[in-house]
Amino acid sequence: MEKQFGFWRSLAWPIHRSEVKKVLSMLLLMGLLCICYSILRNIKDTIILTAKASGAEVIPFIKVWGILPGAIAATWFYAKLRSRFNREQVFYILVGGFVTYFLLFAFIIFPNSEALNFGNLATRLHETLPVGFFGLIAMICNWTFTTFYVISELWSVLVLTVLFWGFANDITPLSQAKRCYGLLNIGSNIAPILGGFLALFIINDLIASSEVMNTDQWHHSLIKLTLLISFFACLAMGVFYWINRNIVPNEPHAVDSHAESVKKSNKKRLSLRDCIRHITKSKYLTCLALIVLGYNIAVNFTDVLWKEQLRKHFTDPNAMLAHMNQVTIGIGCIATVGGILFSILIRRLGWTFVAIITPIVMVVMAIGFFSFLFFESRLTGIAMALFGTTPLIMTVYLGSVQNCLSKAGKYSVFDASKELAFLALDSESRLRGKAAIDGLGSGVGKSGASLTYQAMILGMGSISLSAPYIGGILVAVFCAWIYSVTFVSKEFKAKSEEQEEAAAVPSEA
Repeated sequence: MEKQFGFWRSLAWPIHRSEVKKVLSMLLLMGLLCICYSILRNIKDTIILTAKASGAEVIPFIKVWGILPGAIAATWFYAKLRSRFNREQVFYILVGGFVTYFLLFAFIIFPNSEALNFGNLATRLHETLPVGFFGLIAMICNWTFTTFYVISELWSVLVLTVLFWGFANDITPLSQAKRCYGLLNIGSNIAPILGGFLALFIINDLIASSEVMNTDQWHHSLIKLTLLISFFACLAMGVFYWINRNIVPNEPHAVDSHAESVKKSNKKRLSLRDCIRHITKSKYLTCLALIVLGYNIAVNFTDVLWKEQLRKHFTDPNAMLAHMNQVTIGIGCIATVGGILFSILIRRLGWTFVAIITPIVMVVMAIGFFSFLFFESRLTGIAMALFGTTPLIMTVYLGSVQNCLSKAGKYSVFDASKELAFLALDSESRLRGKAAIDGLGSGVGKSGASLTYQAMILGMGSISLSAPYIGGILVAVFCAWIYSVTFVSKEFKAKSEEQEEAAAVPSEA
């Protein structure tokens, strides 16, 4: 029987002394990988938004025609690598490959981007195609920046989700994960703060330097930030090497999911088709896939509508930026608190409560947001009487709160509860299901929402006119999401009890 902690110990540090070295090393590994992604995320957005003949219009096209094919190709490539190399080798190959590309981009591709991009083709296409194709033209003609955007986004999919969490699941038993995963999420929420401060220090130092001309400051910043990313990525590989030499051999529950899968499949190689087929044969995995898809579709739908309200309300870019920074701070604070509370919530209130928090919160906030959006004229008097403001401002702030809570929920309770659901499976189902769901779920959800927006904007002319149809789709998405949580909850409870009974048999003997 596992030793119980007191209330404050269970809240702050529910870790046994024998587990401290493992938990701290995993926290360090996740922190280093998250710092890299936080810097990459800001770089990729800046490059796309400030590129010649580009702008925010290009992002929905990249999500559909760049990130979705990229996620499929990355999942296929990962499956091929896992069929030929062990877990540790695949980690070094992928992280090393990312670092090599980022260095190549900073030192060779970016300074020669004008020669490499299709500037003349862009001019001809702008003269021939309608205005609505501006984003698509920018995506194709600025292909070097589009490629960087997609590959940077794949760091989150492959390195953070598939590699790190797959490794964590392989070396962490379910009972330990319920106590440790909340702490890992805290590390993932705090790490980007450090990355942001380091990036700001580098940029401000270059701006203050008189040795660097204004025209070269951005390129110098890109080089230094890329070197910083490379440094942290190399540190992460070093930590991963140390864990595999000093922690994994002493873990009785540690497995290599791929190795176990190969044994059970008579040496049959892992393929993307097999992973998808495996999901379709399991209702448990199908519902997990719907949960991941539901979150990504809902967030991308509401995010675009919210940003449209921001555009209408804020005429000063600095005011909008200040508001966005406030939302970001809120996300970090709430996600950190949620990560601290996750371990105690999952043990005292159960998986169902934790997993259903995110969809319920999003439903409640969406009701308020869409009410003021659809019935703006009728609710003007009520908004002025109760809140002293207009319906437009109400949609801005309700959307801000929803954005804050939904993303904080993902970083604190959604991801961790999803990983616990994978742990209840056997090693083969865990490997195949995770490879396809994590590899494709995010990309398909984001790209599907962006593709829907593209079709509606082209057909109706604006985001505002498409809002009622988006609201109808969201109702169906939330219903499927909540149903999937309730089904997985029943199966998770049964599978967890089976694992605990199986683990108790040897100790009783």
